[in-house]
Amino acid sequence: MPRRVEFQENSYYHVYNRWLNKQTLFFCAKDFERFLWYIALQQKKQKEYISLISYSILPNHFHFVFLNKKNWFALSEFIWQICASYGKYIWAKYWMQWTWKLFESRFKAKLLDNEEYLKQCIHYVEFNAVKHELVSDINQRIFTSFDKSRPDFTPSEYI
Repeated sequence: MPRRVEFQENSYYHVYNRWLNKQTLFFCAKDFERFLWYIALQQKKQKEYISLISYSILPNHFHFVFLNKKNWFALSEFIWQICASYGKYIWAKYWMQWTWKLFESRFKAKLLDNEEYLKQCIHYVEFNAVKHELVSDINQRIFTSFDKSRPDFTPSEYI
């Protein structure tokens, strides 16, 4: 199991995880929507601690970029809550197909320690479906935070 990350206050992180054996865990639009609903619910509960800046949800993995606002375990709690909630949903909906372990390991998190790295990571996250050739045009992908109306995105607007 990867070591736990000591999250720094007022710092950005790229957080990601993959399903066990690269298996698919989103089979239809409702599955993606349910995962997004869990994200929105946790974001509302923990808005004073973290901000979700960017995301991409693919059939067998996810990526997030977060601003960790305070020294607390909100980021770990956030990821744990959405993964546990979605795991229960998957188990209830597709119970005959799954074991209890859905993820390869604990989530991974990388500190994005400068603005250029942050911009690159946000681009990487939002265009991940294109990278994995799920779509050829990012405008075809609906489970990403990509917003074509903000091509000159400036991360410092979130600080």
